[in-house]
Amino acid sequence: MEQLTFEIENKNDANLLIAIANRLGIKKYNVSGLKKKKREDILKTIEAGVDVANFGDPSEWQRATRKDRTIHN
Repeated sequence: MEQLTFEIENKNDANLLIAIANRLGIKKYNVSGLKKKKREDILKTIEAGVDVANFGDPSEWQRATRKDRTIHN
């Protein structure tokens, strides 16, 4: 199975591409209509990442949470 993603600005072009896909027997497709500004905001958030420094040491959390088990380093 192959998966392709297209970004189409023009609604008429999107409809044409869907019609072509139907003609070729491609039945599964997803049409999303995110506004360009909303999409840009989402991509900026993803690209900025997250500071995980405030989560602390995961090993310490495991030791505290699982006192009934032996955790090897």
